[in-house]
Amino acid sequence: MHVFARIFSAIGAFVLAAAASGCAVGPDFHPVAAPAVNGYTSEPLPAHTASADVIGGAPQTLQPGGDIPGQWWSLFHSAQLDRLIGEALKANPNLAAAQAALREAQETASAEQGYLYPSMTAGVTGIRERRLAYKSGVPSRISSPFNLLNVGVNVSYTLDVFGGIRRQVEAAKAQSEYQQFQLEATYLTLTANVVTARFRRLRYVVRSRQHLS
Repeated sequence: MHVFARIFSAIGAFVLAAAASGCAVGPDFHPVAAPAVNGYTSEPLPAHTASADVIGGAPQTLQPGGDIPGQWWSLFHSAQLDRLIGEALKANPNLAAAQAALREAQETASAEQGYLYPSMTAGVTGIRERRLAYKSGVPSRISSPFNLLNVGVNVSYTLDVFGGIRRQVEAAKAQSEYQQFQLEATYLTLTANVVTARFRRLRYVVRSRQHLS
């Protein structure tokens, strides 16, 4: 009877812990709804920009909602610009640091998720020995050598009763997502700076030629 009582007590404790695990620590966070707007300006953008009496000063056409490729600078169809951006992407330390930070955050998130599952460790030890054989309490001979193997398995599981582990997993995933956006921002900033510098250089060359002529 005492054995059954202990079994029922263990089952009851497990059910109670499982029920309590639904009460996670902290509030349940939800994404904030995006603003109910169709653009970044209060007034609609014009269909065309103003023109200028310079080289390349023709009016530009605006297409709101158009799809822009990831390599947006390729729309200029400039092989030299493509080469410059390729060199910048390979050698920029800020981009390499952002990529490393993203990998670290992703590995941390994966490691945090491991706490939600049971962990198991196993080991095998072995010895080879010979023992003395006794006869009437007196050593008489040495036995033949034999092997002794010990196998051990240990399984453990942490009950997330109050949801602390789940909150850690959520925080690690949020950090990984943040680093992903940081990488995208670094990528866009770098490519935009290269394109801007290239066009400033071209404008300087054009003005210098016009001044000399």
